[in-house]
Amino acid sequence: MNAARLPAGFSDGLKRAAAPHWRRATQHRFTREIAAGSLDPAVYARYLVQDYAFVTAFAGLVAQAAAYAPTMAQKRPFAEFLNLLVAAENDYFLRSFTALGVPRTAVEQPRLHPITQAFKVEIEAAGNSRSYEEVLAVLLAAEWSYLTWGKACGDQRPPQFWLAEWIDLHASPGFEAFVLGLKAETDRAGAAASPEVQAAMTARFVRLMTLEAAFFDAAYDAAGDTAGDDASDTTGAHKTR
Repeated sequence: MNAARLPAGFSDGLKRAAAPHWRRATQHRFTREIAAGSLDPAVYARYLVQDYAFVTAFAGLVAQAAAYAPTMAQKRPFAEFLNLLVAAENDYFLRSFTALGVPRTAVEQPRLHPITQAFKVEIEAAGNSRSYEEVLAVLLAAEWSYLTWGKACGDQRPPQFWLAEWIDLHASPGFEAFVLGLKAETDRAGAAASPEVQAAMTARFVRLMTLEAAFFDAAYDAAGDTAGDDASDTTGAHKTR
């Protein structure tokens, strides 16, 4: 079942509140170039290093969602998704870094782009809020937008495994099921929340979508290259600058 065909609920109101940022993030040049297989490897390597830093922090927020969820049934999807992040998705990152010639220092000691730093601040703030509802809003913004552009890639299959598998990770039936469940849980929690909590959820969602669009922009920013003294070598043989 496609997310766009679900009955309108609280989460759809979140998306409407973030509409211009949502459109930019889900229809970005970056995702179109992934689908076409035309994305510069240097751009993708730069993105991947930054995204790995983001995902490392994001995994902690998923764990907090599992902790804050009120019942065992509600905890389970977050626990299963966390396992995906630290296993299959982590393996994808490591293989892609090797194929793209990204030095270990670029991964272990990245020079974070200001947008990545802002993402980490938002993730930490959501977790520190101890609000299950606010954590849901942050998770939904990140994962629903990725499902949307992933499925928009359709049957396009770029020859580079690091691009093809990135689409697969965000268009798979398992990932879609998680996102649709997350959307339904956000609808439930948002509808039951106080106006103050609803406003906080909306602010979190809009802020995350603003950052999602800017994060793709940042991948093209060579001035924000990663990794201390090895920054000039972050794309190995694929270096274009």
